[in-house]
Amino acid sequence: MTLSLIEKISGFIMRPVETFRDVRGDTFGDAATYFAVLLLINAVLSGLVGLLGFRSVGMPGADIAGAGGLGGMIGAFIIAVIAGIIGLIIGAIILHIGVIIMGGSGGFISTFKATVYALTPYYLLGWIPIIGFLAGIWGLIVEIFGIRELHDMDTGKAVIAWVISVVIVIIIAVILAVVIGAALVGLLGIASATTTPVITS
Repeated sequence: MTLSLIEKISGFIMRPVETFRDVRGDTFGDAATYFAVLLLINAVLSGLVGLLGFRSVGMPGADIAGAGGLGGMIGAFIIAVIAGIIGLIIGAIILHIGVIIMGGSGGFISTFKATVYALTPYYLLGWIPIIGFLAGIWGLIVEIFGIRELHDMDTGKAVIAWVISVVIVIIIAVILAVVIGAALVGLLGIASATTTPVITS
């Protein structure tokens, strides 16, 4: 069954389980096209929200837009697009690791589709105070539904796959923090060594 754009948007917000079942036949290209539309909407909203002086977790470029004028809005648009693409790729790859560990049968394309379609609530409603936060939480739940439906897993395994992906992100963040911290300590040590005066008798 082929759903229209509007049917997908309303479906993934209001009745995600049934909608995931309807899009089982969607290709990578279908999901990528849908993501491009979502990203465009989010990027435009990011610029407008920031230009109006608001701040929102759901708008990655809003702070830049708030810097002022058309230039700030364009900057917000660019940041939103770049952050969206990078976030999708990294998120789908990490989530798929959890899916593989839990025995998911749908392949990477299914994980990609679950990740893309689960962004619907957050990308469209993330700019609204309070509702944006709730939309983000709902998006995470929708993603778990997507993993379950597209990988033929039970709910428990889908949740564990998602938790594994979160743990992986935390581990990567800790490693990066340690590496960056060690590098900064090393740089500070070198700087202090070069500025310490040499005392001779």
